Amino acid sequence: MKKIILTVLLIVLVITMSACGNKEYTNISNAELNEILASDETYQFVDVRTQEEYYDEHIPGFNINKDYYLFRTDYSMLDKLDSTIPTVIMCNSGNRSVDASEIFVELGFVEVYNLTDGIQGWNGDTTK
Repeated sequence: MKKIILTVLLIVLVITMSACGNKEYTNISNAELNEILASDETYQFVDVRTQEEYYDEHIPGFNINKDYYLFRTDYSMLDKLDSTIPTVIMCNSGNRSVDASEIFVELGFVEVYNLTDGIQGWNGDTTK
């Protein structure tokens, strides 16, 4: 009887622990980003390129610019963002935003989306 109880407890513990480590970000395409931008839901849109890249050209709606090269070593730069709001992250080609998405998840952001091809793959409007 003890073995059965211990086995059940061990299984419950393993399931619980694996569920805790399952937080991940979601990759999205241009079409999915268009749907998000057009929705009535609240999102925060974060461009993780450098300030120069951002001011040269960015996707309308991405009104937050947090330079990945700066915040990757100082997470406090993200303190003013709301971790409870779904967050869409983009960069130039999708490389920095993958790393940034992992950081956002690690920091406890509840819903993180990564634009897979960045602004290089974006087929919509941009602004300066």
